[in-house]
Amino acid sequence: MPNIGKAEPAEFVIARVFDAPRQRVWDAWTKPDQLARWFGPKGVTTTVKVHDLRPGGILHSHMDTPDGGRMWAKFVYREVTAPSRLVWVHSFSDEHAGVARAPFFDGNWPLELLTTVTFADEGKATRVTLTWKPLNATDIERLTFAANMTSMNQGWTGSFEVLDAFLAAE
Repeated sequence: MPNIGKAEPAEFVIARVFDAPRQRVWDAWTKPDQLARWFGPKGVTTTVKVHDLRPGGILHSHMDTPDGGRMWAKFVYREVTAPSRLVWVHSFSDEHAGVARAPFFDGNWPLELLTTVTFADEGKATRVTLTWKPLNATDIERLTFAANMTSMNQGWTGSFEVLDAFLAAE
């Protein structure tokens, strides 16, 4: 009998090839001064407050929107395998790095997402593949996540466009 009303685990995957060597792309994801220059939706300014790139370490940052809003984020790194793989638990946070609800989605966005980013040589370019999965989520949180795949695709596509421009300018 099917599990009617039970949310199946959702997974968001996006990939893009960047015209830069893998080490250069890795640095853009792992050096706080570079990450701050491209990470986040188009139009936001990202500020990295804490960056401890090691398993168990955190990244704590905020994004300021053009209209004056501020969103805090926290990564807790699980795996750092230079220059090929990053895994972290991604969450919204407060200014003290405590996990917080997303400032949208009526409180139904998952508190934590397991994020895996891989970096692979593709000739002289680099293929980046990002996977997001809700972690310890309720059924309604998984359904909300699954219902917002288009929005996530648009958001990451915009971030990747900024990253493309950043890599091209360096």
